[in-house]
Amino acid sequence: MNVPSAFKLSAIAFTCVLVLLTFSNHGLPKVQAHEDGESCSVATLNGLYGQVLKGQVFNVGPIVAVGVTRFDGKGHFTTDQTINLNGNVFQEPGTGTYTVNRDCTGIADLVGAGLHSFVIVDGGKQMDLMDNNSAEVLTIHFTKVGRE
Repeated sequence: MNVPSAFKLSAIAFTCVLVLLTFSNHGLPKVQAHEDGESCSVATLNGLYGQVLKGQVFNVGPIVAVGVTRFDGKGHFTTDQTINLNGNVFQEPGTGTYTVNRDCTGIADLVGAGLHSFVIVDGGKQMDLMDNNSAEVLTIHFTKVGRE
């Protein structure tokens, strides 16, 4: 096989792959927070969740925390966590409110800490949250504790 023929075959094969990906439902997975036909509400977050926080507070240092948060399914939550902020360890309880959109995204407002954006995944068994504050970068992963 000479070089021009190999180049033509490669070009044809590449074009075929592009056509298959374009018209195939299995080309690339779609990112979504919930299953098709499923929607979320404040009731989706209900019960006790374990949490792991990781991040950085600018001009202070790294921050990590573990704890539990109880969501009441009506838009309110309480939290109790142990925080390590740049080597200083302390307990931090808190309360706040949350709203949930049908697409399983939402906003949590922790009193004294401001707004946090989140997405509910796995039918409400997990949630990932990020801080909307420009003084820090942090994420929190929540996992439902216990049985349904």
